[in-house]
Amino acid sequence: MGIFVLFLGLFTIGIGFLVGKYPSLISGYNTMSAEKMKNIDMKAIASLYKKGMIISGVVMTISSSIFSLLRLSELLALSLIFPLLIGLLIISLLEQKYNHNKRSELSKKGVPIFLGILSAAIAIGLFSSSSESKVIFSDDNIEFTGDYGIIIKESQIKEVKLLNEIPSIHRKINGFNFGDIMKGNFLLSKFGKCQLFIRLSNPPYLYVELKYGGKILFNSRDSLYTKEVYEKLKK
Repeated sequence: MGIFVLFLGLFTIGIGFLVGKYPSLISGYNTMSAEKMKNIDMKAIASLYKKGMIISGVVMTISSSIFSLLRLSELLALSLIFPLLIGLLIISLLEQKYNHNKRSELSKKGVPIFLGILSAAIAIGLFSSSSESKVIFSDDNIEFTGDYGIIIKESQIKEVKLLNEIPSIHRKINGFNFGDIMKGNFLLSKFGKCQLFIRLSNPPYLYVELKYGGKILFNSRDSLYTKEVYEKLKK
């Protein structure tokens, strides 16, 4: 993940320098007629895009590195995408003062509104998917909350164990994985298909095997919480 974050941040910075040197790469402006181009301060727009992309790349790299060190996976997911979207939103608002062509209000506000909605939707989706699952006990039910959550009966449990490490993960069947967060159905060596609610960097792991053959792996950032759930299931 660290290498991917660094590459994405440097790539964004590189795009900024590239656009600053070759303004014709900016989408929308490279297809304008010569008449419309006369009403545009292309040098100022290119400089705006250059600064915006470089700042977004730097913020992306620094924030994600800090969140990785602090193991704040929920914020790590946002730091990889949110700075770029916010940067583009600000650029789309500021560039209007350098474009003196007549445009409708819808044309002026459409892109910023779209980017704002997209940023909010992605932020909510990533934060929801990255948020830590909990285990709720009620009557005979045990619920693993969050995205890809499930509810099982106590009577379905065949075995409960606490593991310090888990088998290697071959692939995702359907689910969400970002950094060390994995939720949903994955294929593991030795275990086969498992329902995961885990952070790979936070052992121990709670292993629950069901009578019908299903398997669940769960853990929390707080190892004491993982052990607490294990003790409740043992009883």
